[in-house]
This record gives sequence, structure tokens and C-alpha cells, in this order.
Amino acid sequence: MRILILHMRYHPDLTGTAPLVTDLAMKLAAMGDEVTVITSMPHYGRKQIASKYRGRAIHREKISGVDVRRTFVYVPPNHKGLYRGINYLSYTFMSIVSGILVEGVDAILCVNPPITIGFSGWILSLSQRIPVVLNIQDVWPDCIAIIGQLRSRLLYRLFKHLEKFLYERAAKVTVLSEGMRQNLEDKGVKNTKIAVIPNWADLDAVVPMAKNNGFRTMHGLDGRFVAMFAGNIGFISVLDTVLDAARIVKDRSDIQFLIVGEGNAKAALVKKANELVLPNVRFMPTQAAAVLPEMLAAADVSLVTLDRRLGQLNVPSKTYNIMASGRPVLASVPADSEIARLVKEATCGVTVPPEDPPVLAEAIVKMQDDPNKLERLGKNGRRYVEKHYAKDKVILQYRELLHEVGTQKKS
Repeated sequence: MRILILHMRYHPDLTGTAPLVTDLAMKLAAMGDEVTVITSMPHYGRKQIASKYRGRAIHREKISGVDVRRTFVYVPPNHKGLYRGINYLSYTFMSIVSGILVEGVDAILCVNPPITIGFSGWILSLSQRIPVVLNIQDVWPDCIAIIGQLRSRLLYRLFKHLEKFLYERAAKVTVLSEGMRQNLEDKGVKNTKIAVIPNWADLDAVVPMAKNNGFRTMHGLDGRFVAMFAGNIGFISVLDTVLDAARIVKDRSDIQFLIVGEGNAKAALVKKANELVLPNVRFMPTQAAAVLPEMLAAADVSLVTLDRRLGQLNVPSKTYNIMASGRPVLASVPADSEIARLVKEATCGVTVPPEDPPVLAEAIVKMQDDPNKLERLGKNGRRYVEKHYAKDKVILQYRELLHEVGTQKKS
């Protein structure tokens, strides 16, 4: 079957969705499908497009059996809404231009956000009546409006109309949790059109390793209790809470907060950390995929944080790799969130109310005092993802769904 995947991020970008889409495309190709990915030229966290890809409108290459077509995009000078909007729209337009050149497609998978990717997929579906599957990683425009990144009422109404339009025309819509399913049903999407397919852990790449390893030594972490946040540093993660918790315990020289990654909220967080003079907080850039297992293993506890208003609208996928690494999760998330449910069901960590720095700081100190419990929680998490969130098992669900809608097109 010929499958076309549209998403802005792909290898070598290292943001949360880029590795997921890369894994999905490569695994589908390994299973025998013809897979084409239309993505942007790598630019996330950069001031310009990587030099390898400059000077052309579309760059095409074959990676592990996947036909990867990278389009030119406008690279925003900062993360303000206007510039990001132009960035998204440039990909939307160029993905349509590039997608028109792909022939014989049986099914299109559009990975959202941004929601405009769904519009690209719909345009491309028209000529050959190709069914479109929308994959919702974040519920737009709800998420960006809630966190204050979409203040224009006109744009909000426009996005709401686009959201409804795309749901009505999609063959299927996949979401990450039952809470997200309920959100779509409340908007009038038929239950039969929605499939709940979670994200996954790469159990072969991320494995439990010794905590005292080369990553710790290289970065001067030996002998410290490391509370690590590793992933996309976006506004929905409200990492101000982590900085405020670090301020509460900053006299504890044995506790180190490590924030690893890039994202729209990073610059403001670095500025705040400098203003608060936090010797126990360190920022690091996104690490190469080869470093990920050792980096995750170097943590004593890994942090998952989420805006208190987004419990039903977002599922931080970093949680699954934390569990795969055999490290406990400290989740500062809403009680009704998928992550809170997951941590409780798997008995793989501790949950605390979101955006409550004193409670978060207290939880870190308590976890430091019980290393045996941390070991048990970490082992529980690994066992749980092996059973429920193995990459091959979850990607097979995507393949079955795409083949189902693709076959309906042919019949």
C-alpha cells in the first residue's frame, strides 16, 4: 500500500513528534508499505535551515526505505505568534506543492499540530479521492488558546471552523487517550470515526542502564540527586513550576535540576533561572538519539509537567521512554489527565498537583530519601510499557487502520 505522511518534523529533528513520525514511517516501510513523508527542511531550534538542505525548494532523499521529501519553509527569527504562523503556513503551502507530485497514494496520514497540516491533506485528497487519517497529538486550537498563544478571536474562530471542517472530511481521526476522544465527541465527531492509539516507547533503543554512567561523569553529576526534564520545552509544560521548586531547595547542593531540550518557552526560562540565581538548575540542548538511553538512565527521577488546564488535551509522549529507561516518573499533572492515570495504573512514580512548586519540591526531597522505592517504581514502569506500549505493537495498529481506509478507497 502507498502511504503519504505529512508532518513538519522528521529525522534529524529531535523534538517529541519527529522521532515518533520517523519511527512510524520506517516501520511501515519495513513492513512492506511504500511510504512517502513530506516534511520541512530541518530547522527546529535553529536560526536557519541546515546548510545541507539550502538552495532548493524541495529536497528528496531515501532513508531506511522511506521516500523523504523536505520542503523549504520560512524560519522564524523568534517564537512570537506571527512568525510561527508564517512558518506553519509556508509548510502548508509547500507540502501541497510537493504532495501533488506523489502519485498512486492509497491513504494520507496528517500528524497535527499544526492543524493546517490537515488542510494540506484535504487538498491533496481531492484529485484522487484519497482517504485522510488525522492524527491528533495536541487538540488545536484548544491547547494554544488555553495557554495564551492564540489571542486573536478572529483566528480562533477560523481555526475552530477549520477543525470542524477537517473532522467532517477525515476518514478516521486518531487520538492519544480517552479524554481526547471525549473532547472530539463533544464537538460532534462520531464515535465510530475516532480511534484511540497511544504513542509508544522504543524498547530496543531505550533500555535500563546503570545510573552512574558516562553521561553523569561527563556533565559533573556524580554524587547528585538528578531531577531531569527532557523533551520539548513548550509553554504547555509550565516549567516555571520546576524553576520555582528549584528555588525552594536551592540550598540543597546535593539536588540538581537538569532541563534538556529546545522549544518556544526555553529563552524565557533561561532568563528567569538567571534572574533567580539558581545554582541547582542547568539547561542543556537536545541530545543526540544515541545519547538518549544513557541520559535517561542518569536521572534519579524524571519530570513530566503539564498545564493544569490541559489534562484532557495533551499526553506528553516523553513519559513512555522514561518508563522504558527504568526510572521513576514524577508527574506534576492534572488529576484527570492520561499521565496521572498511567502513573497510578503502572505504579511507576508519583503524581502531584500541577503548578504547585512547594509540593513538587517536597516530593523530590521525599523521593531522594527512599532509593529502594525509586528502584521498584522504575522496574514497574519498564514492565508496564513492555506490555502495553511497545513500538511494534502500537505501529501495527496504525498500519491496520491505514490499510482499512486505503482498502475502502479501492473498493
